[in-house]
Amino acid sequence: MLSLLPIVIALAIEPAPAASSSPRPTPLTEIGRVQARPICATIVAHANGAITQTLDNDRALAIMELNLKQTDFDALNELQRHNAEEEIAKQAEAVRTSYHAADQEIKRLRELAAESKDPERKAELKRFADALGGALNRQQKAANAVVSVIALVRGREDASQARDLMASSNQVPATLQAQQATLDESKTPPLPGTPKSYDAIYREAAGRLADADAAIMVDEGVAADHSIQAASGC
Repeated sequence: MLSLLPIVIALAIEPAPAASSSPRPTPLTEIGRVQARPICATIVAHANGAITQTLDNDRALAIMELNLKQTDFDALNELQRHNAEEEIAKQAEAVRTSYHAADQEIKRLRELAAESKDPERKAELKRFADALGGALNRQQKAANAVVSVIALVRGREDASQARDLMASSNQVPATLQAQQATLDESKTPPLPGTPKSYDAIYREAAGRLADADAAIMVDEGVAADHSIQAASGC
């Protein structure tokens, strides 16, 4: 039976980077609100817009990873499995939507960096924007990779069902059916894990998502390290 519990749990936690001997990256947080110089207020507004979208994406990716790990796909029937896949795909779409909004904020921050007459702020703001833009790009790629795995799984299912339907309709001899199945299989791109096990495929996808998350946290840490100096003097 499909459980929505992982989604509820994931909403209450922040994704953690993979265990490492390296120092933990600085947590990404919003920059304090200011009422001072207009340029600083503009920087903070665009920076916080991008930061909020990035943190929303972190939560969406955490939900995806948890459900890929904990859902028993092999125990579900076809409809239940497709519903579970759709829930994961919805989170991926949320990441992609947030990416496009945040990307506009990053572009504006780069413009502000180019316009700045303060050399230190120019450099810090560019480093902040580049690091946060890198995190957002990694988030979008990670979400797209999971959607690609789901699409590939469904493509193989559709191909198998089509072969079965053609075989039953045309009454092709068993030997020719086997030969055609082997030929079709050779043309299908390989999936991670064991194709006979949905759990194996999606656990592998979860592992890759965790690897991406660790790199995202590093980018976010760099952005956090430069965020205060980027708005210095405000």
